[in-house]
Order: sequence, then structure tokens, then C-alpha cells
Amino acid sequence: MADLSLQLQADNLPLESLEKLFVEGHWSHILNRLLTGENLLIEGCRGVGKTMLMRAATERLTSQAHTGGKTLGIHTTFKRYLATIPPPGGSETPALSNFKAWVNSRILGAAKEQFLRTFPSTPEKLPASIGGVDWDQVVSLLETTYRTSNGPSNEAFIAAGLSETAIRGLQGYTYTVKALQDARSAFNLDLLILLLDDAAHALDTRAQGEFFTIIKSLYSAGLAFKISVYPAVTRYGLDFSYGHDAVVASLGEIPTPATMPAFVDLLRRRIEVTDGGGDSKDLISLLVEKHEDWIRLLVYCSNGNPRGLLKLLSQLLTELRGRTPASTRYEDVRNAINFVMDRHLDNMIPGIIKDLDPRLMRASELLLDIFREKLKRDPGPLQANQPRMFLAITNSLQVPYLCSAAVKLLVAANVLSPAGPARLSQRENGTLSLLHPGFVFRDNVLAGTGGTVTVEKWLNHFDTMSSRFHAEISKSASLWSEVLNEANAEPSYRCVNGHPMLDALKTCEQCGAQAAPRGPAEVLLDKDIDVLDLSDRIKTRLRENGFNTVRKVFEATPQQIDAIPFIGDKRLREVRSAVEAAVDEYFAG
Repeated sequence: MADLSLQLQADNLPLESLEKLFVEGHWSHILNRLLTGENLLIEGCRGVGKTMLMRAATERLTSQAHTGGKTLGIHTTFKRYLATIPPPGGSETPALSNFKAWVNSRILGAAKEQFLRTFPSTPEKLPASIGGVDWDQVVSLLETTYRTSNGPSNEAFIAAGLSETAIRGLQGYTYTVKALQDARSAFNLDLLILLLDDAAHALDTRAQGEFFTIIKSLYSAGLAFKISVYPAVTRYGLDFSYGHDAVVASLGEIPTPATMPAFVDLLRRRIEVTDGGGDSKDLISLLVEKHEDWIRLLVYCSNGNPRGLLKLLSQLLTELRGRTPASTRYEDVRNAINFVMDRHLDNMIPGIIKDLDPRLMRASELLLDIFREKLKRDPGPLQANQPRMFLAITNSLQVPYLCSAAVKLLVAANVLSPAGPARLSQRENGTLSLLHPGFVFRDNVLAGTGGTVTVEKWLNHFDTMSSRFHAEISKSASLWSEVLNEANAEPSYRCVNGHPMLDALKTCEQCGAQAAPRGPAEVLLDKDIDVLDLSDRIKTRLRENGFNTVRKVFEATPQQIDAIPFIGDKRLREVRSAVEAAVDEYFAG
């Protein structure tokens, strides 16, 4: 279990581990706001700590409710659903109705679980509209609507405890708020706080807009909402006003010397959840006791992202290649950072974007290269001996939409960190952002300043960075048009036979077939099982028995998988876990 300390994410932590691992640190002001009646958008990129804070807030409110507190937190996630929204061109009305039912069911299911957990001695108080339904079964039915154009039958929902009226109510905007208010009144609570996690992961613009329409319809006295979202790329639809219907609380703080103690504490706590030793425990102990300077460098090169820091440590273990943690060298640290940064875009951008909009991905890659070059050579990493780490990116109307969208995607992927208002030069009207320090380290931009680039030299560079010293990304239309032209050369569609196509309105140049409109679920489910985190031996067993795509494994019953020779109960759990992880990773990013 040693590696568990580096791999477990907040979604999967058992409560006892959550309590041991949680660090308030410089995130305490966000945690305190989660405990209030303020409606919030918790904005941050992947791995920045949104889920950890939400779960910690839920547990704190639960503890207070046990001793007479009048506020209850209800945490639920919207990460895992597949195809409640069809591919482009499909029928919208039934799909959006199913999506509304799915969102409402996730909320009510979480409410039931939390009320029963917090008040186990009085389950009879829970209204039948919440307590009398098997919400896990309802959610399961709604998450598999991609298998049929008609969706689940009413009989299946009735068997789960829903009435005909309730089925229709879940597809609307009033059923859930009444059920929640009935429960609040029954337990004599002043406030229910809904901590709605992973709301940024809707698969489709219609779904994201509809999600926030649903949430706005739930606003009423005694209910408050905290919604986790991605910066720059989450779509709020026409009915929800960003920053007005919910205040924005950002988790994208730029790392500074003042934030370092929280990360050291985070690593110390990770030692406590390891199982009696192992390389990860020894490595973390070595860093905490003897190399706090390396920890600081790793924090900067994760751009202050907790999960990013743990990913760097995991790669550092790999770099040892059989050597003991006691033999760790600075060279190993450098190699680990470089390896992870080379794969940063792949790891931080959701798979649905990579697969469904290759032009956007290509524009993001091109812009990242340009930004890195700016700090390396134009005119260099220093300005009067001060570090240049910030970029003033123009917001001129000359910038093509694709390029503007790509910049936003880089913000969502933790490549650029918005630095807030700053006085820019008279000839440049733009947005100031910090370029991820890991890329600056990866490019070794200080190598030309003379001598070996030591840890101390890097830390001095990062410790003293200021938004007053920045590079300006030109308003010149030529730069943006070059990026646009190259990105548009990327095939953005596929035909029914899987060949890449530039134009969906034409036939495939390779086989003459028509373009295939595919939703995100189809893209994932049709992938080969090579994308699953399973051993080659298990993959071979699956292929030999006809399970060669994610879809076939995902839709298989436990009995079908268990029937494969040499699989057994243990490997059955590994297979199911790998499929669930692939779904989460692909859609959540």
C-alpha cells in the first residue's frame, strides 16, 4: 500500500484517510466560505483541491450536526455519466429530460445517504420522496441511456421506488427543491449546503448549460450551493450568470514562499497513510527531513497543484529505477520534472477535448510553444536581473476565436495562471498570466546566465518573480493567423470507418464514406482496451474472449467477466476498477 500515498485522489479516499490527509493551509479561507450560506463557484483546474475541500467541508458540517448544528452539507459528484446527451444531430428533448432527471437524482441520492448517515436513529423522518427511492438504481438506469434511443422504461423506475408523478418531476425543475425543503423542515435544519462537485465535466455544451439552469431553479431560502468548475472553459448557458448567481472563489493561487509550509505538511501527512513502509514513504521522509529545497522546487514545478506535486513524486520514484530512495539525486528530480512536463497537456486536458476537437488541441500546443519561446529568447528570462515569468496576452479583437479558445484551454490545463489586474504598457492591452514554472524549468531558461543552474538559483528565480516583469504577446494579426492556419490543417472529423477527415460535409478521401457524428461516449467506448490500466496478461485474456473494446468490457456483467478462464474475483475487481477509472479520467480530465 506504499504507493497509495501518491496515487489516491480525493474522490476515492475513505473518510479516515481524508481526515488524516487534509491540510487547511492557505486554502482555509475557501474552506470557511464552504461552510456558509453563500452561493459559490469553486473555480480551479484539475488536481487543485476542489474535491478535497468539498469533502472536508461536508465532514465538518456533519460533525457539527451530530452535536446540534443546524446546517448540513450534502456532497455529490457529477463526474460519471455517459450519454444522456446524444451525438450532434440526435433528438434533444428526451436526452435533455434524462439529463435533468440524472442531475436531480444525483442530488436526491446524496441527500438520502447524508441524512441517514447523520441522523441514523430517526430514518422515519426522511420524506418518502427521498427516503423511499433506490437512487443508486435510478442513476444507474439513467447512465446507460446510450444503449437505446428510448431510454429506460417507466416500469424500471417504478421498481426503484418512483411514482409516475415523480418520474416526470425529476425531468423538471420543482420536484427536487420541494423534496429538499421537506427534508430540511423534517429535521429542523436552518440550512442545507449542496456541494456539487465536478460540475465542469459535462460532455456537451447543452448539458453544461442545462446543468446550471437546473441549479438556478433550486435556489430558495434555506438552500445554498457550492459548485466546482474549471476556469475559462466551463459553459454556464443563458440562464445562469457567472459571478452574479454565484460568487467566484478561485483555487488557482500562484505558488509563493508563503504557500510552501502547506505542501510540506501535505507530504508529512501522506507518510501517515502509507502501510508500514515502502519506497514512497522512504522518499517522502527523505525529502521532508533532508531536502526541503527539493520540495519547494517540486511545488513550483507543479504550479502549486497538490495532485501535480504527487505526480512528480511518483515519477521521481520511477526515475530511481530500482535504487533506494536514499540514493536520490538532484539529477533524478530534474528528470522527473522534465518527464512530467513533457506530458502535461495530455494529463491535464480532458480526453473528450483531445478527441473531439483536434484543432483546438493543436492551437493550444502551438501557443504554448510561442509562450515558452518568449521567455527563453525574446528577450530572455531576466529583465534587469528580475525574473520574467508572466505573459501579457492581448485581448485584441484581431485574435481569432480558435486562438482565444486555446488560451482559455491553457488556463484550464494549469499552463497559464491568471495573475489578476496589473498595469500593462500603453501599447499592449491584454490579460496577465503566469506561465507554469515547470515549463520554464523544463526549458532550462537560466542556463545562459552563466554557471550551473543549482536548486538555490532556481528557487531564487521563482521566489522573486513579479507580475511587474512580463513578456508581451503581440497584437499583430500575423502571429495569430499563423497559429490559426496551422491548427486548421488538423483533421477534425472521422468517417464511419474511422479515417480522419478535414470536412464533415464531404466524403472521406480514403474510402468515400460519410462523416460519423459521434458523441463523447461513443469516442471512449469504441476505444481499444489498450487504454485500460491493466496488465498485458489480463488484456490478452479479455481479447481471447471477445472483449476487445472499452464498450464490451463496460457493458459486460460481472458473471461474463468472471467466466473468463484465469480471471477470478481479484482480477474481476481490477478489470471493473480499470474501466471505471478510464471513464472518470476520460470525461473528467
